[in-house]
Amino acid sequence: MTKEITLKEALKLVEFDFVHGSWGVKDVKGNVFGDVFGNVDGTIDGKEWQFVETPKEKLERLIRRTGDKELLEAFNQLEDNS
Repeated sequence: MTKEITLKEALKLVEFDFVHGSWGVKDVKGNVFGDVFGNVDGTIDGKEWQFVETPKEKLERLIRRTGDKELLEAFNQLEDNS
């Protein structure tokens, strides 16, 4: 038994597309394990993707919007210590 996937096996799991001069994943036909990066479209169990802002992202957005330099510096210090 080999631990390397063959091209034939890979193409059963993932469909590729050449768009705007580069290759990308068009469709995943199997299970996804681990992290997913880049633009993700489509559905999961028939449900559309939606953006969810974490509390940390919301705090950063609100600080940047208000432009409070002292709050922004404190936030950045918290991030550096994480």
